Amino acid sequence: MSRPEDRRKYPRLRREERAVIHRLDGGDEDPANNVLYCKTVDISPTGLQARAKQELHPGEQVDVVINVEGYGDSFHLRGEARWCRPAEGAGEYLLGVELLSSDGSDFAFWRRIFN
Repeated sequence: MSRPEDRRKYPRLRREERAVIHRLDGGDEDPANNVLYCKTVDISPTGLQARAKQELHPGEQVDVVINVEGYGDSFHLRGEARWCRPAEGAGEYLLGVELLSSDGSDFAFWRRIFN
């Protein structure tokens, strides 16, 4: 059986960067649960892995605002949660987010930088 790493189109860059994930569907009654403050584990031109205290459900549409050291302003990106699992340690989750092209997002610039 092939591992997910074997199917990836792009290599992952290990980067711990601050990010804020906003759930687009606003599915939780408490607005505070619709914003996830997290740190990336790794990034690529089309995705990222992050650690957060809340989980995302596969298929959830999200906006991601990420600060990358050395690049000035924040990147504003659109994505979809692909997977989520408990992280080793207390009360955190690992999240996989596929980044998608979207009008008004920084996706094209992001891809050029991290390709």
